[in-house]
Amino acid sequence: MLDYNVIASGSKGNAVRIGNIMIDCGITFGRMEEDLYKVDTLLITHAHSDHIKPRTLERIQKEFPRVKVYANADVAYQYEVDKVIGTAPFDLDKHRHVIPFEGVHDVPVTYYIIQMDGLNILYATDTCMVQTPEDMPIDYFFLESNYDERKLREEAKRYRRRGYDPAESNLRHLSTQKCKEFYFVHRRDKESVLIELHKSSRFY
Repeated sequence: MLDYNVIASGSKGNAVRIGNIMIDCGITFGRMEEDLYKVDTLLITHAHSDHIKPRTLERIQKEFPRVKVYANADVAYQYEVDKVIGTAPFDLDKHRHVIPFEGVHDVPVTYYIIQMDGLNILYATDTCMVQTPEDMPIDYFFLESNYDERKLREEAKRYRRRGYDPAESNLRHLSTQKCKEFYFVHRRDKESVLIELHKSSRFY
């Protein structure tokens, strides 16, 4: 059983703890603090403010100096990190292996496959598509499931009459249909777990 906590996920902020790895810090320090005592690694996906809150990052680095921060070059250009990563796999220690890979978004974004305790764990959010670098069976999917395609189409019909298309911004994200399709295609077996992230309050 994987120890994890989805502290926050969505446009108002993101922070997810998977074992002793935290992914993103786009919320207040106080909301994350309890989980940070279990953490030694912080992986950042991208530089949007709902995924990295500057003051929170500063407090983590000051009050939890053992937590090492990994991020892509775009994030590192704006914030202090311990290691700048590309798409080359790397080891956190002899028990934890990380495979970063690029995603599709409006800024450079990095998604992760974390291998630990015999599990393959995928983390990908803020994307319109996911293409993993290696074809491997996944045990845990932390995957964006932003909107229901049918609901979005129906809402779009109403709003277009007023000159506004709510689908325009949502289509930058992964629908729940595509999320579940990806899960069924890539899961190891029926025991594989899907944790849906970044669910829209209006269109999910």
